Amino acid sequence: MAKIPMGNFGNAMPQVQRIQMPQDQSGQMIANTLQNVGQVVAQADQQQREREAQNKQLENYNNQLAEKEGQLKVDDFLSSKFSEQVTLLRNDVANGVKTSQQASDELKIWSDDQYKELSSSLPMHAQQQYKAQIDSSVGRQGAGFLPLQLKANEQRELNIVDRAFSEATRRPTNEREPYFLSYLKTANIPVAEKEALLLKLRVESNKIDVDGRILSAVDSSNIDELRTLSTELGKGAYKDLNGGQVQDYQASIASKIHTIQSRQQVEENKRISESNKVFNEFRDAVLTGRNLDSAYIDNVRKAVVGTPSQADFDFYLAHSNNFQKFSKLGTSEQLKLINQTKANMKNSSSADPVREEKVLNVYQSTYNEKLKTAKENPNQLLAENGIQVPELNPAELKINPQGFIKNLVQVGGYQLALKASDGNVAIKPFSDDVLPQVKDTVDKLPIDQKLNFIGNLIGQTKDINGGNEIWKAALKQVGGDDPSYAAAGLARFHNYRSTEGRDLATSIISGAQLLKNEQFAMPKEKDLRAKFNAYIGQTITGESANKAYEVFKAVYADTMVARHQIHVNADESPKDDITKTALGMVTGGVYEQAGTSLNYMGGKTTSWKVTKPYGMTDAVFAGKLDKGYKDLSKQTGRTVADLKTLFLKQGETRSNGLVEYRLLNTQGKPLVVNGTPWLILVDGVTK
Repeated sequence: MAKIPMGNFGNAMPQVQRIQMPQDQSGQMIANTLQNVGQVVAQADQQQREREAQNKQLENYNNQLAEKEGQLKVDDFLSSKFSEQVTLLRNDVANGVKTSQQASDELKIWSDDQYKELSSSLPMHAQQQYKAQIDSSVGRQGAGFLPLQLKANEQRELNIVDRAFSEATRRPTNEREPYFLSYLKTANIPVAEKEALLLKLRVESNKIDVDGRILSAVDSSNIDELRTLSTELGKGAYKDLNGGQVQDYQASIASKIHTIQSRQQVEENKRISESNKVFNEFRDAVLTGRNLDSAYIDNVRKAVVGTPSQADFDFYLAHSNNFQKFSKLGTSEQLKLINQTKANMKNSSSADPVREEKVLNVYQSTYNEKLKTAKENPNQLLAENGIQVPELNPAELKINPQGFIKNLVQVGGYQLALKASDGNVAIKPFSDDVLPQVKDTVDKLPIDQKLNFIGNLIGQTKDINGGNEIWKAALKQVGGDDPSYAAAGLARFHNYRSTEGRDLATSIISGAQLLKNEQFAMPKEKDLRAKFNAYIGQTITGESANKAYEVFKAVYADTMVARHQIHVNADESPKDDITKTALGMVTGGVYEQAGTSLNYMGGKTTSWKVTKPYGMTDAVFAGKLDKGYKDLSKQTGRTVADLKTLFLKQGETRSNGLVEYRLLNTQGKPLVVNGTPWLILVDGVTK
């Protein structure tokens, strides 16, 4: 490796040998070149200085832009957040929540905290300038808090005085002014304003006292007190009221006196016009049989005194004990007493026949009213006798039918007990107010639940003496114009079935539902009715026949469905096999009686028919009749042939199951021997 010479390179100067340049223009060229190099260096230096100047200008421009942006942020802060905070603090000072010093301190602390967050986005070189602006704003706004505090203190003072004024007006007259002065004297308000407030209290105090006396007098309708007050006002008793106020009060008092006088006249006229109503209520109260409170009697006396009702009031009051005793009697006993009174009046003289006739009229009207109640609303009679019947809730019929029926039977049992002492009492387990809901509920039950309702009702009355009356009455009420429920109840009670084993109760309810749904075509109405009339003859007439026909239609419809038959349209004739079955099920069977006269009670008939015990054949029934004729012949002395000319009429069914058949002559009169009607008894049950 070659050795690099070492030496003072920094100070070493190269050794240059003179070189002889050619003697031509090269020297001049070199000089020119050197001159150009100098110019280039100078030009480069100039350009560098210009670039530095431009950079400085650009830096200054950027600083100016940053300063303007920062100023916008400061201005935005001062006009938004700062302004809002100042407003909140001014409100607090104005409302007395803060003092001016508290508001100033709070604004300074809040501003400093806000500036710390804001300064991070501001240019460094201008932050002192921005801070000075914000501090200046804090100082200016802080100076504005003091006037607000002074105003707030002044308002607080006025509020205290105003509240003291209000409190003073609620105190008794002699305490008002001393109480108010205890606050007014120390209040920092002008003397003139204090004097005006004190006068205002005195005027207000006078008004309170006058208004109070007027109100009290008007409430008690005390005209004399109002006149006295008007006189006192005219004499200056209330010295703090000016003349105009006194005149206004006197005019108001005069108006109120006139109003009271008019009202009293109206009330007197009203008392007279309503005295009859008050008396009628008193009379009704007497006739209920309840003891009357003495205060009530005094009130009635005041209401009727001096009116046409006073005489009637005195009459009923004098006879109230007798009337009350009479009203407590049953209708049978009441009628008996009325008849006795009539007989006594007819057979004996009287010192006051007019009064006796009036008493009798009271008895008669009381009897009529109680008889109507007994037949239409027996529960009211139970209530008047202190018996509280169970409440029947139709909704329970769905969720607890057993409980509903238990209450229903209990109501009917009470009515039966009442009927035992008063034969005019009707059995109506459902009151008129609940019946519509019950009917609607039962109608909407499915067929099986309707049958369960009927069966449970009959079952729960089985061990009650006379219980049949309860379920019959209940089903009649539920059915209303629809006889299907009552008919189904009777069928269920006797367990009626067709020869095919079809349960009659089910057939009736199912058929009735088909007809109600109007989704089942029935034959011609006139043809169906003709078949029915021809079958039953005269055995059922009037409304009973109409109801039986409705039941027959229901059974006809059900039998059609049971046998899977239909009517394509309503113009078809009744089907004979269906008609025969339905008629037999509904009537229990009809027996045509032979050998009777064709004239009955002035009318002619081609045949005489009588209903048989349910499910009994003609042969069996004829045999039982023959036995009955023979027994009657022995007892009456009349021949069997003679007895067979009489018309048979089915009567009641006895408790032992024997069915009564009366024998009627052509005039419709029963066979009577030695004053006793004679009957043929057939063992069996009726429809």
